[in-house]
Amino acid sequence: MSNATITTLLFCLLLLAPLFYVFRRWQPSQASSRSRRDQLNEQSMRILSSAVEQSQSGVVIADCSGIIEYVNPRYTQITGYSNAEAVGRIAELMNNEQLTDPNNLTMQEAMQLGSSWETFMVSSRKNGERFWQQVTASPIHDDLGALSHIVLNIEDISERVETQAQMEQLAFYDPLTGLENRRLFKDRLEQSLKHVRRSKKSTALLFIDLDQFKRINDTLGHDAGDELLTTVARRLRECVREEDIVARLGGDEFTILLADISHADDAGLVARKILQSLTEPIQLGAQEVTVSGSIGITIAPEDSMNASVLMRNADLAMYRAKDQGRNNFQFFTDDMNIESQARMSLENELRLAVSNRDFVVFFQPQINLANNKICGFEALVRWRHEQVDLIPPDRFIPVAEETGLIIQVGEIVLRQACAQIKALQVAGLHGYTVAVNLSARQFRDSNLVSLVREVLTETQLEPRWLELEITESMLMDNIEQAIEILTELKKLGVTVTIDDFGTGYSSLSYLTQLPVDKLKVDRSFVSNLPESARHTAITTAIIAMAQRLKLQVVAEGVETASQANFLLDNQCNILQGFLFSPPVNPESLDQTLTQLGLMLETGTARCPA
Repeated sequence: MSNATITTLLFCLLLLAPLFYVFRRWQPSQASSRSRRDQLNEQSMRILSSAVEQSQSGVVIADCSGIIEYVNPRYTQITGYSNAEAVGRIAELMNNEQLTDPNNLTMQEAMQLGSSWETFMVSSRKNGERFWQQVTASPIHDDLGALSHIVLNIEDISERVETQAQMEQLAFYDPLTGLENRRLFKDRLEQSLKHVRRSKKSTALLFIDLDQFKRINDTLGHDAGDELLTTVARRLRECVREEDIVARLGGDEFTILLADISHADDAGLVARKILQSLTEPIQLGAQEVTVSGSIGITIAPEDSMNASVLMRNADLAMYRAKDQGRNNFQFFTDDMNIESQARMSLENELRLAVSNRDFVVFFQPQINLANNKICGFEALVRWRHEQVDLIPPDRFIPVAEETGLIIQVGEIVLRQACAQIKALQVAGLHGYTVAVNLSARQFRDSNLVSLVREVLTETQLEPRWLELEITESMLMDNIEQAIEILTELKKLGVTVTIDDFGTGYSSLSYLTQLPVDKLKVDRSFVSNLPESARHTAITTAIIAMAQRLKLQVVAEGVETASQANFLLDNQCNILQGFLFSPPVNPESLDQTLTQLGLMLETGTARCPA
């Protein structure tokens, strides 16, 4: 028998039981003259009465005024009130005009109309404990059709409500911070926009992304990262009004909805307050850290009245804040949409270019002035675009990095570079290394070592002619992992160079542990030599340190004779820059080697700008 059938039968019993109860009160005892039919009716009534007594639902029978005449044992179990304490009292639902059913009727109104009534409410047990109950009321009429009694069926649904609340908590709230999640926030945003239409007031949407969260999470561990996010969530909550909404979309991304603001400047004031709050140091175990945030702001209805558009607007503004140096906020502007569309178009074209392998590697010579000879090249990628000829790397590498396409681009560059150097060797031009830059994503790619091994095997290039350049900041994101990767690369026999040295995190204490062969002085230091005292001091310190550690030093971006002379005077012999040669395409490489080699021999090695 199904649950629905049992429920239906029980409800019928509950309806018939009070009839027997009333029948027993009104009929005089005439046992001696009962007929067989009367005996059967009495037996049926006893069964029904027993069913009510043993029902798992609380049953209350009250007269038409609401005065309780009967309660069953289950009612006593639910409420804690005995039969004696309940009978004679007025049922609390009778005069409560705040409680209505789905038809917006009070219980009294429903009973007078002769219809059933149902509601959910919080009530109190005798000991004061609050509980949720589901109440169903049914009218009983006398022979003339007038309301004589009311039957109340009571279910304790506290457990069900609690379970539902837990499910809603999981479905709509972030389990770590307790903030609303993306799903609930989007619904709140839709409701807020409806309010904007009615009230004619503005709403501000703020996107907040923590700066350098990944570095903290990787360095101190996920538990520390979770503690950081919890602290940030609390601080965000403290920066806004009680009626404002704070949500965590995932990771280190948070959103805030400021309702009923008078002016966009109100959102700016909140953003400044948030940035100030975030910079307060946070204690994570034994480590004290400081974080900052980048905030994007969009306003409704000025920017849009579409929830998805507003979310995108705030996201674009947040990325503009990151581009502006982080730890600041930016309001959305229309030009961000134009930039976004252009970026999306560039991304689509880049994907096609990767598929078609529309990239060419240029080579910039590196000169060893200790013997006035070309010692190698740096491989520099260009995108061969059918409409704009060659696109330089600074235009597309950031997009490739963000989208993950840099893995495929990097592989193309590595293959072309190794193949070109091998071609020079086959042509009888030996002794040249080629330096290939690795991006952060490439360096962390689990297939990096196997890819390098595979390319060297395919091109038949000896590993000693390949240099891999990595930036200082890439190493310091996770120094232990970096050492493991570099060790594996060194086992292949390749050379490892730290590029842009001195521009990232301080890594002097780790430098002795790193299996590297060269340091490369960044062009930002070289460009100010020898005029800048500060850059002069930094450059000489890098050269001296490298010499002590028996590392080679390469200076890039050399454009003037005075820069070259300063570097030579400080025993940095390997130079690279436009003073000698710009990057050249593979077709011009043989000619460049011949011309530049001759210039070096005659002491006239300067390339016109």
